[in-house]
Amino acid sequence: MAARFGATIVPFGTVGEDDITNLVLDYNDLMKIPFVNDYIRESSRDTIRVREGMSGEVANEALYIPGILPRIPGRFYYLFGKPIETRGRYESLKDRQNANELYLQVKSGVESCIAYLRKKREEDPYRNIFDRTVHRALHSPLHEIPAFEP
Repeated sequence: MAARFGATIVPFGTVGEDDITNLVLDYNDLMKIPFVNDYIRESSRDTIRVREGMSGEVANEALYIPGILPRIPGRFYYLFGKPIETRGRYESLKDRQNANELYLQVKSGVESCIAYLRKKREEDPYRNIFDRTVHRALHSPLHEIPAFEP
């Protein structure tokens, strides 16, 4: 799709969502609770079906809200990878092998971003909110809390 419109693909990674919540009940857990199971099934029956006529995992449209508990906030880490140009590649990407190579390049870019951020997160001395609070108390409010250099 990106090549069809000559869009630039920018691999992107983020980590940290696991630092703000704990998942305590997922879909399978909720479906084991009788009255919640009935509620989810009833709610899903009355919703608009966006994936009508599809099969497999893609067709699964069960609407539910997972059970989560907040955690003491951590940090979010974001990284944009090297842009991948698709302009002028539409015809060559009609070939399944070429399209798969582009897909693998994008996938690798995203995985690299995430791996890098996970490593940097472990090395971050200000990952913990208490460390950031102490740093903020000891420095000017205008002074940013240090982050790693990319």
